[in-house]
Amino acid sequence: MNFGVIGAGNGGQCMAGYLSLLGHSVKLHDKDAELIRQLKERKQIRLEGKVTGVADLDLITSEIQEAIAGTEIIMVVTTADSHFDLAIELAPYLHKGQIVVLNPGHTGGALEFLHTIQQHGCFSPPIIAETQDLLFSCRAASPGVIQVSGIKQVMDIAALPSEQITYTADLFKDIFPQFRARPNVLFTSLNNLGAMIHPVPTLLNAGRIETNQKFDYYGDGITKGIAHVVEQIDQERLAIGKALGVELTSILRWQYEAYGVEAASVYEALTKNASYKGIKAPSKLETRFLTEDVPCGLVPLASLGKLLNIEMPITNAFIETANSVLQIDYWKEGRTLERLGFQKEEFKEFIKVIS
Repeated sequence: MNFGVIGAGNGGQCMAGYLSLLGHSVKLHDKDAELIRQLKERKQIRLEGKVTGVADLDLITSEIQEAIAGTEIIMVVTTADSHFDLAIELAPYLHKGQIVVLNPGHTGGALEFLHTIQQHGCFSPPIIAETQDLLFSCRAASPGVIQVSGIKQVMDIAALPSEQITYTADLFKDIFPQFRARPNVLFTSLNNLGAMIHPVPTLLNAGRIETNQKFDYYGDGITKGIAHVVEQIDQERLAIGKALGVELTSILRWQYEAYGVEAASVYEALTKNASYKGIKAPSKLETRFLTEDVPCGLVPLASLGKLLNIEMPITNAFIETANSVLQIDYWKEGRTLERLGFQKEEFKEFIKVIS
């Protein structure tokens, strides 16, 4: 098949290389002109670790229209906080018959993306799908050289419209056998575990990060006390699922499903996960663990909680802490209910439509 991969960071390079190694036609795009120059100079992407091989791509470009021209499937592998602007940029070129997959969508990604392209002139939209998380655990050793430390065993995927999920999942069954079709995007959006395991440890290690201490994010940065807070914030997320009649996956269960980690506690699961070994803590607080996971994870979760009259004191506290530390108001800048495509009074009807 013909793929356009949008985003040439760690995950995007890994995705592009993986698809190419399977024999598919792949075009890779990023707005970072210098990164694109370096990748063009190298000409190939080398994958090492859990996936090995040297991949040739059909095109590496900073022109987004070039990257998606003639493609059947557009794999968006950027941070979720860029989805809104990306949807505006892509809207003129998208049409029925294509599939856009957000890898991952985080909380409300497919909803925000579909609503945004429709607001910007895409009146015959493609299928918009989202995964629960990025399939690969990977890091770039250098531009064009990707270390793949893990591949999740199971990855949820859902689509808008929801009835298109069978068709979408069938397309990917030989490429990504890990993909598990879910009934609707409530499952993938509310099972955004990155929002649980990123902001809390990052903010509770803020002093170490700002003083440039080097430490492993999971092995050193997650103590029993921090893991307990992570588990508490996860309980608030699970309460939303219960109120909506959606059976969500706890962090502990997800660690087993995705990585095969058997553990008696969240602390044990996060610190013994082999795929997390060697992952370093961010070097600054302006990290996607906050700039992505707070506005595109915690904010929409807290907004839904408020609608459902669910108390979410820990979620709210970490949003406010991130706002203060980064001097930004994510309540306004994040994925508001309006950005997801509905007003508060439309909530019940909205849930019926996407379900």
